[in-house]
Amino acid sequence: MATTPTLDQFLQEINRITSSKDSAQLSQYLVIEPPFATSYTTIISELRRVFPKANGNNNNNANSKNDDALEKKIVRAVKIIDGGDDMEVAAWTAFARFMVLYFGFLRDVDVGNLLETYNLLSELLQKAISALQNQTHGIIILDTVVSYSRMFARLAMGLDKQPQLIAHLTTKSNSSAGGGGGGDDSGPRETLPERAANTIRYAFVACLNDRTGSSSTGLSPTGAPESKRRGIYTLANLCLKILFACRKTRGAAQIFENIFVQSPPLSAYPKAQRCMYLYYLGRFLWANGHAYRAQKALQKAFDECHSQCLQQRRLILIFLIAANMVCGRLPSQQLFNRPEAAGLRERFGPLCKYIAQGNIVGFRRHLDIGSEHYAWFSGYRLDLQLRNRCEVFVWRSICRKTFILYGDPGNPEARKAPTFDLKDVLAIFRWQETIYATPPGATQPDNYIDPDFVGMVDEPTGEDALDLPDMNNIHSKMTALIHQGLLGGYISFSREKFAIQGAKLKGALAAGFPNAWKTIEARADAEVPGWKLETSAPTHAGGVVRLSGVRPVGLS
Repeated sequence: MATTPTLDQFLQEINRITSSKDSAQLSQYLVIEPPFATSYTTIISELRRVFPKANGNNNNNANSKNDDALEKKIVRAVKIIDGGDDMEVAAWTAFARFMVLYFGFLRDVDVGNLLETYNLLSELLQKAISALQNQTHGIIILDTVVSYSRMFARLAMGLDKQPQLIAHLTTKSNSSAGGGGGGDDSGPRETLPERAANTIRYAFVACLNDRTGSSSTGLSPTGAPESKRRGIYTLANLCLKILFACRKTRGAAQIFENIFVQSPPLSAYPKAQRCMYLYYLGRFLWANGHAYRAQKALQKAFDECHSQCLQQRRLILIFLIAANMVCGRLPSQQLFNRPEAAGLRERFGPLCKYIAQGNIVGFRRHLDIGSEHYAWFSGYRLDLQLRNRCEVFVWRSICRKTFILYGDPGNPEARKAPTFDLKDVLAIFRWQETIYATPPGATQPDNYIDPDFVGMVDEPTGEDALDLPDMNNIHSKMTALIHQGLLGGYISFSREKFAIQGAKLKGALAAGFPNAWKTIEARADAEVPGWKLETSAPTHAGGVVRLSGVRPVGLS
């Protein structure tokens, strides 16, 4: 009978490692990424000689026989069963089957064929996760699962960037969906990155549900996560990285919900894991319109990020600046001088200037599709929220400047409130809207009518051709600013004026135009769903905080 001395010696080492429950060392032994050391190339040669991959018509039967023989060898060599319990036997079976697939992976993998490698690694990782799910011995394979998950995530995202390698998968999906029609009527096809994230999610859930530690909190007496729970945020971050890379962020909601309800506090985990998790949580909250909560998570991520990690700090800073701007806090020049902020002054600086000036034309054109900056803002998905939610601050600046230049300061002693005329505000809005409707370089609005059609249709001309604001629009804008706390006072509809309240105590400017950031901060909910603090406790019905349905609400 053919012998496999190197394989036998390797299995003896695996037996020693599993007996000592050394998860880190097991991960170092069960390598899958070439180049392989000499001992592994010898094992591969022995596997191909004694347990070859079958060819021909009876592939399945031959492979099954080889796998059964290899599994028996593993069971004889690796003995971690310490009792007759059915769960122990099941746990061993899962690990043995994983090892069979591990050796099959070493034997069959061709790193030149990325799609085949993806499929092999997917099967291997699923077997590893099955072994991880055992309550008694699962901790032994945790580091191996994490290591394989990292490689699986890289491979999935790499394939997603090379559509030519997976084009035939799309073709098969489309052709099988509607018979001969070629259209996919079954809904969006699950991408390779999504499949990878869903696979890794099973490992994340296994760690999250682990209850083998000595404490109900999942923390040891030293405050560190116990048992498999130490893998919660590493695996969650891998899932989030994949989902955000392929822009399938809706799937992240369940991860944040589960962590907020079941995970130990985030502070118990290493700084790198905390930073990465809060970055993705901040981006998720930003995408769902919760700018204040997003800036809290992103600010903490930025503070936790090492000062030498300039690329990571820059990425966090981009979303942090945007979230703060939506909350009424503009970046300082000192911030733009930081090394991680290189190039951001050119993007955000003009927006800040236009907001302070009350310049609607410049603000909109900076974010318009034709702008040189549009592709950058759109690439980070910042353009719509910045335009839709920061323009209110431009309106506010128009009102403030109107009061400073043309307003009546009032007389507090005579109980006469400071006021400014809404007709002046309307004139400024109409003037700016006219300029905005005029293409740069043109001398009049673009309302050209072909001479051959003049008189055939009653077309408006001049200002009538533009959808310029009227007094009702100004009333609406002012009411919105008052409702959000960005203006302090009331509208006198009979006189078409705005009157500032509280000027006697605070002064006209401070009372009429309170600090936008402080106003929004005072009205915001301090709790950040998904960020598990020591004192966090779900307050919603059923103990679950639903993040999947969050929507923008005002400027919160």
